[in-house]
Amino acid sequence: MKTIEVDGIKVRIQIWDTAGQERYQTITKQYYRRAQGIFLVYDISSERSYQHIMKWVSDVDEYAPEGVQKILIGNKADEEQKRQVGREQGQQLAKEYGMDFYETSACTNLNIKESFTRLTELVLQAHRKELDGVRTRANNEVALAELEEDDRKPEGPANTSKTCWC
Repeated sequence: MKTIEVDGIKVRIQIWDTAGQERYQTITKQYYRRAQGIFLVYDISSERSYQHIMKWVSDVDEYAPEGVQKILIGNKADEEQKRQVGREQGQQLAKEYGMDFYETSACTNLNIKESFTRLTELVLQAHRKELDGVRTRANNEVALAELEEDDRKPEGPANTSKTCWC
């Protein structure tokens, strides 16, 4: 779990990493059901991992809720000399699927914070109406609590001295 702040809203994010391994395939389908945001990650130094993205997108489309936010990530951008997948290929695939795209490096921390922040922004935008309702209810509850507190305060001069409101 990690908490980040986006647009003045503190958001607790829970991250599940399956590392794309087939042995996790049965449990990943369970995680998809409750996911609000998903990173689809391939290794820029592995054409094979890039080819698997299409299968992962298919699984997400089948098992994740409608409207789940997705970002395509080309990881290991620090290994330019081993690159097998061009940046343009990643950008094009992301465009085809209607996703944002980042090249990252977990090793050098390139675009890690930016990609997590962006996915959080996308999830918040997708749930903006719900968030606005929560904010309105919270503001109304605060205002109501203040009114109730005012109702319990005695009138007149006693209000100026220290008085127990119990």
